[in-house]
Amino acid sequence: MVTLIDPNTSALVSLALDAAGMRQQAISHNIANANTPGYKPLSVSFEEQFSDIRNSIAQGQTPSLSSLSNYRPVLEFAHNGSEADEAVSLDMEVAKLSENTLHHQALLKALNRHFSILSMAITEGKR
Repeated sequence: MVTLIDPNTSALVSLALDAAGMRQQAISHNIANANTPGYKPLSVSFEEQFSDIRNSIAQGQTPSLSSLSNYRPVLEFAHNGSEADEAVSLDMEVAKLSENTLHHQALLKALNRHFSILSMAITEGKR
């Protein structure tokens, strides 16, 4: 059976939005605790584990919805290399915040466009 509407698109964007939301929380925790002695910065692991899905899509394979359930953003302590690098840099966190905000907005626009196309298909282009 041929599927005209790919449910993977909204599932993939939804996962990326979850990661962006979690990253926003991690960055806000890092900024709030920038002057806390011994605080270890938080980060979100998502894109790294998602690379095999990207590779399969690049090869023309469509991931199944059940395989997408294995991928979830994970909140973890940032690994910067040495102990001296583990202090929170406010400038870097603000830059990450700006980047994450732009990423989140782009994902929302993509999801909005996807739903607009679905709406147009359902209403046959009529308003």
